[in-house]
Amino acid sequence: MSHGGGGHAAELFPEDQVLAIGAVLSIIGMYVAQFVPSLAMLIGGLLAAGACVAGANTTRRVAAYGLGTGVPSIGMVSLGMGTISALAGVLIPSAFGLPVLATPILAAVIAVVVGFIVGKLTQNPVGMKVPIIVSSMTKLSLMGALAILGFCTAFAGGFSADLIINGAINNGVIALAFIAAGMSILHPFNACIGPDESHKRTITLAVACGLMAWLIFSIAKLDIVSTAVAAIFWLYTYGSFVKMSLADACEVKYVPELPKKE
Repeated sequence: MSHGGGGHAAELFPEDQVLAIGAVLSIIGMYVAQFVPSLAMLIGGLLAAGACVAGANTTRRVAAYGLGTGVPSIGMVSLGMGTISALAGVLIPSAFGLPVLATPILAAVIAVVVGFIVGKLTQNPVGMKVPIIVSSMTKLSLMGALAILGFCTAFAGGFSADLIINGAINNGVIALAFIAAGMSILHPFNACIGPDESHKRTITLAVACGLMAWLIFSIAKLDIVSTAVAAIFWLYTYGSFVKMSLADACEVKYVPELPKKE
């Protein structure tokens, strides 16, 4: 069904299924980074991209309800909620003597609560009339938190408070996670929105964006193996998206080089 703001095509992949896969992959990636730091970026960074794909898929669903101009905003909101939840999940165990291994699960639980509260606030007093806004904000908060924490954990080599504070917060890497993950969540539907939007093409771009975020972190980490693998995966996926776009286009016009003088 199509809605305002350009609408979208029928779903090929159930939202809850994509959400579950993205959440499980990103959490597994965090535990791999915690227990095997040498594979933190290669495995943890790759699996963190799963949260970006799931977040982009939810953005596609909620933003089709007449929110075409609000896609970037809702993506940034998801990362705002996610950042708060991720930091709380990291800091609470050390503050209250809880097991460090509870960090990813605790961050996920906090994200769900924060997202639900923000979703309720968008209904009253904000007054948004989107029927799925509460559930969507809850899901976006969860994916934002898992993406933020996933990439920061991959970069820092673990999710304990000392590793995250010194390896991802004090050096500003968390800001990179905010931007990279945020763009991965908001951009796919923002780029594909319109009457010819298809779920397969949008989700393909979402995968490409998630892989690009992983590539950016691999370069920042100076991890040669992860950089090479991420670049190959990204080139293949983005190439697939370009081919889909050309195949689905009504007409393709190639713009010549701009003149160097009048």
